[in-house]
Amino acid sequence: MMIDKQKLLDILTSEIESSTGCTDPGSVCLAVAVAAHTLGRRPEKIDVLVSPNIYKNGVSVGIPGTNRIGLELAAALGALLDEPERGLAILADVTGDIVQQAAAIVSDGRVHVAYGQTPEPLYVRAIVSGGGEEAQAVIRGDYSCVTEILRNGAPVMQAEGRTHGAAVYPLVEYSVQELYETILSMEPESFRFLLEDARRNQEAVRRDLEDPELPLGRLLKQRISGQMTGPLAVSAEAQAYTAAAGEARMSGLNVTIMAIAGSGNHGITNFVGVLSAAEALGASEEQTATALAISSMITIYIKAHIKRMTAFCGCGVAAATGMTAAVSYLLGGSYDTAVHAMQTVLGTIGGMFCDGAKISCAYKLSTAASLAVQAAYLAREGCFVPAGVGIIGNTIEQTFANVGRLNDPGMVATDRELVAIIAENQRHMAGRS
Repeated sequence: MMIDKQKLLDILTSEIESSTGCTDPGSVCLAVAVAAHTLGRRPEKIDVLVSPNIYKNGVSVGIPGTNRIGLELAAALGALLDEPERGLAILADVTGDIVQQAAAIVSDGRVHVAYGQTPEPLYVRAIVSGGGEEAQAVIRGDYSCVTEILRNGAPVMQAEGRTHGAAVYPLVEYSVQELYETILSMEPESFRFLLEDARRNQEAVRRDLEDPELPLGRLLKQRISGQMTGPLAVSAEAQAYTAAAGEARMSGLNVTIMAIAGSGNHGITNFVGVLSAAEALGASEEQTATALAISSMITIYIKAHIKRMTAFCGCGVAAATGMTAAVSYLLGGSYDTAVHAMQTVLGTIGGMFCDGAKISCAYKLSTAASLAVQAAYLAREGCFVPAGVGIIGNTIEQTFANVGRLNDPGMVATDRELVAIIAENQRHMAGRS
């Protein structure tokens, strides 16, 4: 059964969103902004409850334009930025004056952020109050999915959150090969929007490489030698440029990233990784657009199994797997070659855990991007992790399902321990300051 071409394009479009800064503090900022807008005045008090996963991903990552970290600051900024309609791009226009005001709100003890038991792994509830009135906003299931708004206890808006199943993840109704072949049958011009998104994400690379305070992207780029050829050259460029974009985003530079499947770092691996490899290979715009469609499709497909929140690194498990399939295509490989490359990526780094969003994500996602290139070259030569080994299933769909099981229920306890360790580290750091 082949998917309708327009339906495929609609799915790809729906899973891509502009995001300024990390999506987790962005989601906290957005929830508070929605609640404050509903309150109709500047809040006097802000209380936020987040799921352990949101806490894990938001507590140590830079907030764009602030040179600071912290979910409390993100919440305070939400009270000042009265533009909830901007979604995850709400932090794009943060100014120094707004940051000072937000910091004062935090230092006055007017913001409280806690994590605890929540209905879903991706959950934010913001309650703001002032002038004897109160408003509440809930985000659940996806980072910008507002499912409930209350004012003084009365419902203003209620909606269904993102749930599970084929209705929410329609790509799983089809085999990966059917989707792959549909993409190859389409005019590359249909995917030009993906090429434009990739170029937008390249802006983060430029910003990083121009910043003398950020070393990772610059040092990796310096390692690229004119004598490098073949997989070494392509791998080095993909690693350097994804590292730069990831470093810019995680350190809190005010850069806007086109996120995919709910993650800006997935968007960096998917878009910057494929574009960097395509440019290193001298691919045409048409080939690059098709490759981006393959990578984006695979990334979204895998996320149907592992969902938005994971105990392992989604950049390595989802986005880098999509990227290796795209590079396989750019190298002239068949669908089977792409499958073999994907098996190698998942068989190699499928268990790389996620210990929250922070600067080390740039190291992880760039390592995954480098491996994606190497796996594609190896698969072209008939070298790959075979089916039936470890978590690799007999089909690529079974492998994706196995990875989903590895996340939940497999690594639920691991995730709890990761959150506990991160919370302990935060208490230790607070005690030293």
